[in-house]
Amino acid sequence: MNRVMKCLALVVPVWALWACSPPDAASGTSTGDGRSRLNAAESYAEIGDYVVRANAMNTVELTPDIASAYDIVRSEDRALVNLVVLRKAEEIGLDQPIKADVSLSAANLTGQVKSVEVTEIVDGDSIYYLGEVAVENRETINFDFDIRPTDSDRTLLIRFSHEFYTR
Repeated sequence: MNRVMKCLALVVPVWALWACSPPDAASGTSTGDGRSRLNAAESYAEIGDYVVRANAMNTVELTPDIASAYDIVRSEDRALVNLVVLRKAEEIGLDQPIKADVSLSAANLTGQVKSVEVTEIVDGDSIYYLGEVAVENRETINFDFDIRPTDSDRTLLIRFSHEFYTR
């Protein structure tokens, strides 16, 4: 009986911590509206024949040359979100970037909607979808992407969340 009590003393706190984890703790989870949830730690999802990768950063982290080349404003109070859509290519070994119709809405945790437009960047074989948004210090933004690959009639629904630090 003493062994069972020791085991329960270990299992119950771990289970309680897991149950209290924020919903963003795991990649590939659903938001309840059918969106695959991504976070900064695991910023990709595999959906059918597609892989979607997202990341975000403060624009001040870009070099002046890169920011200028893509007409991006460098600032601590601005963020850049980057999305890549790939078609799985198991026989070749490398997933292939593909074009897609991408729409994006963004809001912070209090529901304040953020203005953001998506720009498609084609650089050689690479295809990126970039958006800029104003951010505050320690603000978490939920980016909701609706992605329709040009070779598909399916819409991929993605939510990518990221917390920004400006100071």
